[in-house]
Amino acid sequence: MAAAILSLARFSSDPVVKAAAKDIEKSIAQGEQPALHIVWVQGQACSGCTVSLLNSTDPSIVDVLIGQVKELSPVVLDYHPTIMPQWGVEHLSSKAAESVEEWSAVSILRKAERGELGPYVLVVEGAVPDETTAAMTGGRWCTIGEDKAGPLTLTEELLSLAGNAAVVLAVGSCAAFGGIPHGSPNPTGAKGVMDVLGANWKSSLGLPIINIPGCPPAGDWIVKTVAHLLLTVKGILPAPKLDKEHRPTFLYGWLMHDKCPRGSYYAAGQFINKYGEPYCVYSMGCKGPIVHCPITVTGFVEGTGMCSAFGSPCIGCTMREFPDPPYSPFLKALPAPVIPPAEALAAAAVIGVAAGALGSHVLKAKKKVISKSSSKEG
Repeated sequence: MAAAILSLARFSSDPVVKAAAKDIEKSIAQGEQPALHIVWVQGQACSGCTVSLLNSTDPSIVDVLIGQVKELSPVVLDYHPTIMPQWGVEHLSSKAAESVEEWSAVSILRKAERGELGPYVLVVEGAVPDETTAAMTGGRWCTIGEDKAGPLTLTEELLSLAGNAAVVLAVGSCAAFGGIPHGSPNPTGAKGVMDVLGANWKSSLGLPIINIPGCPPAGDWIVKTVAHLLLTVKGILPAPKLDKEHRPTFLYGWLMHDKCPRGSYYAAGQFINKYGEPYCVYSMGCKGPIVHCPITVTGFVEGTGMCSAFGSPCIGCTMREFPDPPYSPFLKALPAPVIPPAEALAAAAVIGVAAGALGSHVLKAKKKVISKSSSKEG
């Protein structure tokens, strides 16, 4: 309701709506609004995105959770398999099970599915496999817990949790596009969240899936996007502008090559012949000219650490096709720009000179006609 009133106030001239919005903004600033929740599930992944999250600094995930980011308090990270204290006890049948019921990790997911957490951001880390192929042999590709009924697959939990989510955020290339697990031959049928839910899927607040690809993405990219989305859910900010792959353009709106600190060497045709040289790494397979990635601007941790700046070629980890071609083989250089042969350039130059001379002659002729016409009229 608060988010709806704040959104309406941006377009309405009704004094009642304006006054209500002002009161909500004041209560948010004072931490009186209900908490916003984050439910983070992991699928086919290495937890690298989680490690990256914990390395965020501007702002840090700790700053977000303890309310140090203006207008953002309070935020609760209810579920995260790697860092939450809860564990799986719901399936226990002993008397001790009842006394530790509140520590059941699965019970948090059930609360979210029932709508008891209020508005929450559903974050998915890791690819989503096709469980139908595993079921043919009586197995499962990816389980994320279990309850009394048995193991829980990521696929079924994603579909259940997405229903009440205020927004769904796919963190890392595995969650966004399938990443490493979906590389050829893709035996598990791994997909990104958007491929499972659908490109036109909308959350309970009408927001599309948002992708933060990278292997892993920098922690600051994750936290900045989460912070923006939390403010969107609260009605303070509009949803971030997205590109065709549902990546925020404030992060992925340019090619890595365009802002690479070694770009001047590319323009000068100076490329490395061996690792350790200070020149452009295009010759060693850098895919920067065809990759949308903010790493050369933001760095990885506290503004430092970026692939090409430290002499490592970009492997295209933020792109949908990664790790398959055209980004692999990783150390194979992209096709060189096609340069016309010398004869064609010479012919083009002659044609250009002739065209220029003809154009100049025509322009002078026109000026003479205009001059004669003007003198007659005078």
